[in-house]
Amino acid sequence: MSRHRTAALVGNPNSGKSALFNALTGARQKIANYPGVTVERKAGRLTLPSGESVELLDLPGSYSLDSASPDEEVTRQVVEGTFEGEKVPDVLVLVLDAANLEQHLVFAQEVLELGRPTVVALNMVDLAERDGLTLDPAALSAALGVAVVPTVAVRRKGIAELGQAIAEAERHADEEPQRQW
Repeated sequence: MSRHRTAALVGNPNSGKSALFNALTGARQKIANYPGVTVERKAGRLTLPSGESVELLDLPGSYSLDSASPDEEVTRQVVEGTFEGEKVPDVLVLVLDAANLEQHLVFAQEVLELGRPTVVALNMVDLAERDGLTLDPAALSAALGVAVVPTVAVRRKGIAELGQAIAEAERHADEEPQRQW
């Protein structure tokens, strides 16, 4: 019997985390507040390509793991596994706004330094391309050391590929962190 697995969407505010959450989980979501704070806890079921399911958390937007607000504090504690009653996620899905990539990479580095299994959802690639930006997901993946999946959550583009990348990262969730920065 496999154990209960979780994945968490993390990223800056307005990076498209909630749109990705909805695209990945459909209507199967639960909303509640984290105890003791007025920050919403959104959880749903993500069905992996293997047919197994993972609980997917949509964490509050954060600019840093050095918490400056209640939202950021909840995100930091959940990601680090110190939020009472919430286990550390097996996989982190780092949502980056492709149109504001430079700004989002600051937070990405903090998350990647945790050494947890991580997948990057390079979201809103349509807006980045509209703005004339040239994206190279393969080069970004090589630089970050994790899978990078281009997505347009509101159009469900890249969602199947993101699910596959999450499944691959989930398979390595029990391994010791290997990342060195």
